[in-house]
Amino acid sequence: MKVKKRAEKKASEREVSSKEVTLLKRGSFAVAVLILVFAVFVAPLSAAPTTTWIPIQGSISVSSSPSGATIHLDGSVGQSLTTPYTFANLLIGTHALVLTLDGYEIWSADVLVLAGETLPVDAIMTPIPTTGSISVSSAPSGVTLVLDGLVDQSVTTPYTFANLSIGAHTLELALEGYEAWSTNVQVSAGGISPVHAIMTPIPTPPPTKGAIFVNSSPSGATIELDTSDGSFDGLSVTTPYTFTEISPGSSTITLALDGYECWSTNVWVSAGETSPVHATLTPYHVKINEIMYNLPGLDRNREWIELFNGGPEDINITGWKFFEYFTRGQGSMVIPAGGYAIVAVDATTFLNEHSACNCTVIESGFWLSNIGDSLTLKDASSVIVDEVSYHNSWGASRNGKTLELNLTGGWEESLVDDGTPCNPNSVTT
Repeated sequence: MKVKKRAEKKASEREVSSKEVTLLKRGSFAVAVLILVFAVFVAPLSAAPTTTWIPIQGSISVSSSPSGATIHLDGSVGQSLTTPYTFANLLIGTHALVLTLDGYEIWSADVLVLAGETLPVDAIMTPIPTTGSISVSSAPSGVTLVLDGLVDQSVTTPYTFANLSIGAHTLELALEGYEAWSTNVQVSAGGISPVHAIMTPIPTPPPTKGAIFVNSSPSGATIELDTSDGSFDGLSVTTPYTFTEISPGSSTITLALDGYECWSTNVWVSAGETSPVHATLTPYHVKINEIMYNLPGLDRNREWIELFNGGPEDINITGWKFFEYFTRGQGSMVIPAGGYAIVAVDATTFLNEHSACNCTVIESGFWLSNIGDSLTLKDASSVIVDEVSYHNSWGASRNGKTLELNLTGGWEESLVDDGTPCNPNSVTT
């Protein structure tokens, strides 16, 4: 009888509810069977008098950032559960965990449940992007960008427009000297739409005008320009200067500078080219020609200087000076071409001593050193016309002679007494 009861007990211990077996997950079934076999067959054979139960369940604690996400465990469809939440009494093994939340991407993971343990799961939810970007480059770079009609001169290529609404956008590129460029760009959520524009240069038409560059030595000469289209009409300009937009053909350049002769030339202008003009200006032909600086006896009010106009035109010396301005004594203030003028300390004294002199005689307050001095002839604009520094070692000191300018630009003692006022010099070398 006792044997029969012991057999019935063992049979009951080996019996496993089919309902409990069907609840085991496929991944956990083998483990559960091994545990049951151990409990039924191995434990009774142990020498220990008591039975130890091994857990076959664990837990998952699920949280999310942000919270409130709907939890789907092993594809379950039932009561809606949201984070934070803890699933208890789960069979050990792998479970599929999925979280969903409006405005965020789906979050999923396979979670391994261990026996008797609670596994923490913290899901960081990723927002579903609602904007996109356009990355723009160009050849050449530095091109101004216009997006959807909005202009910002500070925005040039390369540049990335961020946080743009999803959909079509109009992009325009503008660069001086290049044709306008535009396109429509489709922006997707979270995406970057690349755009590369190759700008096309605007064809340059062939030139129809030319230019003239005018320079002079010395500079500062006033320029008069006559072209095939007429005279230059504008503010007075001086050298150096460049005239632009000149019609092809012959033009005339005329330069004027106080203290220098008028200068003129014709220049040919070609379309697309700059014609250079350089003028070396010639000083007035009025020269200091003869100096009486140290007469015999008393020379007070008897000193004089002769000027000679070797140029082709008459020259008005009104407003000219050595040390003080000239004032008229005899004749006009105009020295004719090839003519002379005497500048005396005292015009009356000079004419009394040189009654045969019939040229212009003018007066200016000065006195000449008997040792040597510097003379500077200036015109009405104080431009230096001529200058000389003489010395008594050159001769003509208290012997009734003068210093005369020779043909080579040097100075010599006159060959005749009293010099040659109002007449050609006696020295010829």
